[in-house]
Amino acid sequence: MLNWSEEKNANGRPLPLHWKRAIAVIWTGQAFSVLATCAATFAVIWHVTTAEESALALSVVGIAALLPTALLSPFGGVAADRFNKRWLIIAVDGMAGAFSLVMALLSVAGTLSLELLLGLLVVRSAAQAFHGPALMALMPELAPERDMVRINTLDQTLSSLSAIGGPALGMLLYTLWGFAAVLVMDAACAALACLCLAVARLPYARSGEKEKRGLAVDLREGLGAIAGDSGISALLLMTMAAMLLFMPLGTLSPLLTYDWFGGDGFAASVVEAANGIGLLVGSVLMMAWGGGKRLVPVLGVAGVVIGICCIVGGLLPRGAFPAFVIAMGLAFAGQPCSTRPSSP
Repeated sequence: MLNWSEEKNANGRPLPLHWKRAIAVIWTGQAFSVLATCAATFAVIWHVTTAEESALALSVVGIAALLPTALLSPFGGVAADRFNKRWLIIAVDGMAGAFSLVMALLSVAGTLSLELLLGLLVVRSAAQAFHGPALMALMPELAPERDMVRINTLDQTLSSLSAIGGPALGMLLYTLWGFAAVLVMDAACAALACLCLAVARLPYARSGEKEKRGLAVDLREGLGAIAGDSGISALLLMTMAAMLLFMPLGTLSPLLTYDWFGGDGFAASVVEAANGIGLLVGSVLMMAWGGGKRLVPVLGVAGVVIGICCIVGGLLPRGAFPAFVIAMGLAFAGQPCSTRPSSP
């Protein structure tokens, strides 16, 4: 039996008396899960880097890690609107965690292959396409309108801090106990996140949508709204093209660190930490500044800065690893500045 407070959530419905407790429980589980995911993803990339020493293999890894999210995100948003958000998140987290555990057992047995690792990344990426929209749709049901900015900031900060610390944690476990240990940790943290969601008191996790329209109708209306505004269409296409060219840095920079600069796994994790710090600094800057009134020039300048940093990083000599770290950190600092102006 829930006791109700006088406050209302962001959707105008009464909040339970201890609504802050539910948020704390959920985000505790999510914090461990996101950190473990960053650690496991980096461990996979480093494992492929050292085992294959191939830019083509890492490119395929990048596609496996990103493409399912891009393709399935529209379906994830619809699913978040139509199904119980609690059980949707638990289902996709549990699936990703179970797959990591299976991969850990195969690694111990010595039968883990590149194809199976690609399968792990595909499953994780597909899960994220449903996890992210469901979690973000759940938050307005759990907190007042005045706290939504804080929750969105918490989400962004958690992602940035995990991007900083996750690779180092993954590399530490990888070095001390092997690849399987990282995957076991990932599965355990996914189970913790599921447990936290299962015990949290969520009165509004179920969708309140009454009208059950077809998915094609929802997608057609969204695409029609975008196509009806030429400015938004052009901006969206440019942003998508820029992200398509920028995102491979996350998977190819470890190979550059290993093959060109002669660095080890911890050196590669330093680059990842610099990337995470850059993302955090850029996000804080945009939250504090807002980008001003003329947002399109901000996007253009950020894109130029990112491009220059990438060109400089690619042209550095073998002994200039510290400069490479700085260049990558600055490139990732520009990323929030290039995407936030195009966000709602």
